[in-house]
Amino acid sequence: MMKYGKSISVEELFEPVLCALRCRWRRKQALLLLSLQTGQVAYWQNGEHSWQEQLNEECLADKQRLTDALREILLARDVEEGAAVLLLPAAAMMYSEQMVLPSMRRRELQAALKWEVQQSVPWMHEDYTYSFEAHVIGEADEQQYQVMLAALQNASRAELEQLCRSLMLKLQGILLGSKTIDEAADKWFAGKSLPSIYRQKQRCLQGVAATFGRYLTKAGCAALGLAILAYASTWGGCYLAQRDLLEVEQQLVQNTVWRQRMQESEAVERNCQRLEKLLAAVSKPSKEAVGELERICRQMMPGCWLTLLEYNGSKEPLVLQGQAVDNLALESFVEQLQKCGNYSRVELLQSQQQGNVLIYKLQLQMKEGKQ
Repeated sequence: MMKYGKSISVEELFEPVLCALRCRWRRKQALLLLSLQTGQVAYWQNGEHSWQEQLNEECLADKQRLTDALREILLARDVEEGAAVLLLPAAAMMYSEQMVLPSMRRRELQAALKWEVQQSVPWMHEDYTYSFEAHVIGEADEQQYQVMLAALQNASRAELEQLCRSLMLKLQGILLGSKTIDEAADKWFAGKSLPSIYRQKQRCLQGVAATFGRYLTKAGCAALGLAILAYASTWGGCYLAQRDLLEVEQQLVQNTVWRQRMQESEAVERNCQRLEKLLAAVSKPSKEAVGELERICRQMMPGCWLTLLEYNGSKEPLVLQGQAVDNLALESFVEQLQKCGNYSRVELLQSQQQGNVLIYKLQLQMKEGKQ
């Protein structure tokens, strides 16, 4: 239970969420850890320790030898280009100090350490960056901060950045302070945030930074909340759109057969129009053949049509060729021809299914009185 009068900052409120997101992202990335103090080089892939190498003291003493040795190790181990890297600088490159301070707010602690750094670090104010880690010690009524303070010159930081660029690695952080590579890896894959890096700016810039820095975290958290809300709204909209899309797809599947029938009907209509044009273009059509064709067409049933009429005179049988949508339409057409009384015999010579249509061939024998 939270004690009365104890406040919680926005950073502490969102830290579990940010920690989980960082942990998930980092476990998908390859990580290289390099300690310039001990010469240890270790590599993690998918959150699991893959291999570890040891550099000799000669490589650590010479920058060019260090670069060449690391390049050989990366090539031999087939380390992917652009892998994340964390650097642990040597103690000789840094200024470090441990101190104990009374319990205070985070902003007050930063101000106190800023003054302490100005008094202790033996470099020009504009020539270095510093970082610190603070841990609460003592009982609840007498809590204090145990602070580990470390500073690094800008020239040394630039050398470390150049080392990573030459090896085509992505520098994620320079861990100031005495840490082992195992401790650094555990904090990295646990999603812990890296210690903040501070610079000693001129006083005119310090006021501006203090003014805007007060609201920067709150604005960032508000932006994160809006982003989560927008993501949830977008996800809900996508879900509804996907449901509507599934319904439309089901309707399209149901209407596929009807669309095919419509296309077939349009093709038949075009074929009939073509035949009509050919028939009209005949200079001297046979009156008997035309009359017989008209009588046959009057007996045509829906779903059945002619493609060819062979007429060899009134004494010879008629041969019809055509197409039908199914056997039922063809049988209806044959029955209609038999009932009309114009033909003494109606014989089905051929019936064959081709695709979606039925190809047929009929032979009609005209009656004596109708010839």
